[in-house]
Amino acid sequence: MINECSTQFRQAKPKGVLILLSFTLKKRLRDFTLELSGQVGIETIALIGHSGCGKTTLLRLLAGLDTPDEGSISLDDKVLFDSSAQINDPAEVREMGYVLQNYALFPHLSVLDNIAYGIVKLDPAEREKRIQEAVRLLGLQKLLDQMPAKLSGGEQQRVALARALVIRPKLLLLDEPLSALDISIRSRVRTELKQLLKQLAIPTLIVTHDFEDARVLADRIAVMDRGVIIQSGSAEEIAQYPANAFVAQFIGTNLLPAPKMDTRQTWTAFDPWRARVSRLAQDSPYEWKGQIQDISRFGGFARLYLTAEQSWMVDVSIDELDRNRYEPGEWVYTQVDEADSREICSLQQSEQSDSPAESTSVDRKRSGTWKRAVVWSAVMLAVLSTIGTGFYKSRVKQPPGTSLPVFIAANATGPATELFALYKQKHPGVDIEATFAGTQILRTQIEQGAKVDFFLSADLANMQALQDKGVINRYDLVSNSHEVIVVPKENSAAIHSLQDLGSKPVRLVIGVDTVPIGKYTRQIFTNASADYGSNFQGQVLSHVVSYETDVKQVLQKVAATEAQAGIVYNTDVSSTFADKVTEIDIPDAYNVKAANYIAVPTNAPDQKLALDFLNFVQSAEGQAVFRKFGYDTPVQ
Repeated sequence: MINECSTQFRQAKPKGVLILLSFTLKKRLRDFTLELSGQVGIETIALIGHSGCGKTTLLRLLAGLDTPDEGSISLDDKVLFDSSAQINDPAEVREMGYVLQNYALFPHLSVLDNIAYGIVKLDPAEREKRIQEAVRLLGLQKLLDQMPAKLSGGEQQRVALARALVIRPKLLLLDEPLSALDISIRSRVRTELKQLLKQLAIPTLIVTHDFEDARVLADRIAVMDRGVIIQSGSAEEIAQYPANAFVAQFIGTNLLPAPKMDTRQTWTAFDPWRARVSRLAQDSPYEWKGQIQDISRFGGFARLYLTAEQSWMVDVSIDELDRNRYEPGEWVYTQVDEADSREICSLQQSEQSDSPAESTSVDRKRSGTWKRAVVWSAVMLAVLSTIGTGFYKSRVKQPPGTSLPVFIAANATGPATELFALYKQKHPGVDIEATFAGTQILRTQIEQGAKVDFFLSADLANMQALQDKGVINRYDLVSNSHEVIVVPKENSAAIHSLQDLGSKPVRLVIGVDTVPIGKYTRQIFTNASADYGSNFQGQVLSHVVSYETDVKQVLQKVAATEAQAGIVYNTDVSSTFADKVTEIDIPDAYNVKAANYIAVPTNAPDQKLALDFLNFVQSAEGQAVFRKFGYDTPVQ
């Protein structure tokens, strides 16, 4: 056995390079405190870890979109943040390029206008020079007149990068840059991005859920868990000596208790393709017995998913699989040669708790805040209804060609589109320019100064954050929905209840932790753990094969049978998907009520028209539209 006990938790640092970014940050989050320090040179660092461990929060703190509780940030010898000196430069002057996972392109602007959006105040000659540099670098010359909806995923990514690069950033932040791409082009775009990052030669931080992305793109990989770095190093170092079970699972390495050859607590790491499987014990010094939970075929080999006290994988040839006729449910033995195993003396204890007990008091406080906000909104709506909200009559007259830019959370696409049509019938001269995207993406654009008249958010926390920053003065509850499990019509995994997601081998797809559907899904798992066992959440998350940025992507993967189950809003199972998926109810005791909120930003270009549209959405006519699409509404 290869033994690397003394150096398995190497913390690699840039050697012999100029340090351009330095930071020491502390930020109290809902369930833990993020505490990170780092130094970055001209290199690319990939951040990986559990959903909710603080990866995206770190990017937002560096970019100036969130504020640390204490600490400091310096970039190229300039102090951007220092809590003790009360320095906190705003995001727009930090000289950082930030590319969001869905790229956040403005759908009503051309490629050229999207790229130029962040440098409109520059001298025209300088602006044109920067645009042309970015266009040449990313090969966008033939796309400048195109609209984002006409672009492929790879083209949209290049436009988003160009928009980030024209500001001449000294640091590039990429949040899941490849997650929105189809598998068929992901490998090619990954290679192109790697070449581009080498050309740019600036510090780059990448958040990803995909080890292959991290392996190809990054010079160093940092593994995060609940706000701290538990392991860092090259892809090869991390793959050889995973710090804990999560790291092993993420990189596709097995990690099992080593045979008790001595009194030390040791673990054995080995690759699935280095192991063998048999129905009879082989009296091997490295042998484990487990039950086959699932079998997946990949070209010329098959992967067996086994479990006992731990879970692991073994790859066998298709010929061996067919010859031995292995089936899910039977018990077999796994062996690995000593030369193909690595001994790990102790594991880094993961702080990712499966038990809801630790966060109970925090959750209660949030629940109380949420309830007070809902009650306040309901009272306000009731008062408004007595003075004319229920009977909408516009008092706004606008000249032809008036524009009303609105940002709408993607989950409300259906009702919003119908509301637009109804409102335009009453206001023939109004042109509603709608941007549909994830709530977090829309919030970020608003914080960065996007001019928008009306905002619909699927996340109370985002509205509260915008109100705290003075971006909006108030917000109102407009509709509610809840979550359901969706499975393909054939339901090959035989999923019939929420509990089945933890007890059966199922290819599960859920939202990423930075969007509301992802947050609500994880809260459901936490709620259910009280009855299904403290390890229920961990069991369910171990079955996740894909994290998506919006519910439409979850539905598409389930409908196409790329996944065997997913969790979405009940209101998103439209006629497009109704004949392709089956809904399974989640018990009310565990479910989470998802709310939509509306607001008019304080810098809205047309406050008067925006407030008129908001009143229309809250009116009886507007609320009836939401109910038509399956939502509950405060005004019946």
